[in-house]
Amino acid sequence: MRDLTDDVALMRPVIDALRASGVDPDKVLVRVGLPPGGLPAGRFPHSAQALFWKAAAEECQEEHVGLYLAGHLPAFHGLLLEYLFLSSETFGDGLRHALRYMRLLSDTLNARLEIEGESAILLLGMSDGVPRHFPEMLAGAVIRLFAALTEGTFIPHRVQFMHNQGAPLERYAEVYGCPTDLGAERYALLFDASVLNKPSRHAAPELLRMHESLARRQLAEVERLDLVRNVRELIGELLVDGGATLEQVAGRLNMPPRRLRERLAMAGVRFNDLITDYRCRLAKDLLLKTDERIDVIVERTGFSEPSTFYRAFKRWVGETPVEFRKRGKVNA
Repeated sequence: MRDLTDDVALMRPVIDALRASGVDPDKVLVRVGLPPGGLPAGRFPHSAQALFWKAAAEECQEEHVGLYLAGHLPAFHGLLLEYLFLSSETFGDGLRHALRYMRLLSDTLNARLEIEGESAILLLGMSDGVPRHFPEMLAGAVIRLFAALTEGTFIPHRVQFMHNQGAPLERYAEVYGCPTDLGAERYALLFDASVLNKPSRHAAPELLRMHESLARRQLAEVERLDLVRNVRELIGELLVDGGATLEQVAGRLNMPPRRLRERLAMAGVRFNDLITDYRCRLAKDLLLKTDERIDVIVERTGFSEPSTFYRAFKRWVGETPVEFRKRGKVNA
């Protein structure tokens, strides 16, 4: 049920790569409904990736835009996950620390590390339907980052993609510095396992503890936002059927009502406030953007009586639904 999201930090290197390639990134941002001048803080729907990459391909006039921009990516960005690498004792320790917090970058990156003999395999589990430009860019970003963190010791052996159609294989070799497989059973990066033992010149146990503490807090914030967003979505679904109670929402989330109430309290919100906020926004939208009769709006917002709806709306907005609609139509 949960909508997949990405953190804007995942796309900031791409914005830098667009600029380095000679393309104005603002042209891409405006086309996907984002303000020019850089990405705002926070997370955005993963579904927006398809629109972003389509716009980027057209602005760059490049069919294989993910691979193209991978060749213009900067090596280091000062992200929290990168600091986990640097403050760890070895590159392998840093990688294992960072993998615990990949959700800070994207809900789609279910990454894990496997060792097979002398080879290490970084598996990047991604959701179905992801545009091929995203993993092709990501592979280049990971290779550049790992090379920078190991002072050039990291050398990729092979990159594997699940999509069948892509650029000519020689273009992948030119950008990644290794062979690439298309139509593989996984998204993966293969490299020599010995690099995992490379010591970090910046290892600092006290900084590592601080970075991990910060990562845990950020992950808790992502999970808090997830819960609130999921509850709002369920409220909308249940109101269509005539009501949305705490017990109903908790049941859909497979948790006891008391636990849901506690988790919402920890997130700094109350269930009744979420209900009120949803009803108010829905009522405003229906009054201003449709010609639905008031009795229909009463039903769609989950009220049993028009009089109750009128009193609630007057309390929320300071005027009756009829007055609000009339004023909105005049100002439109």
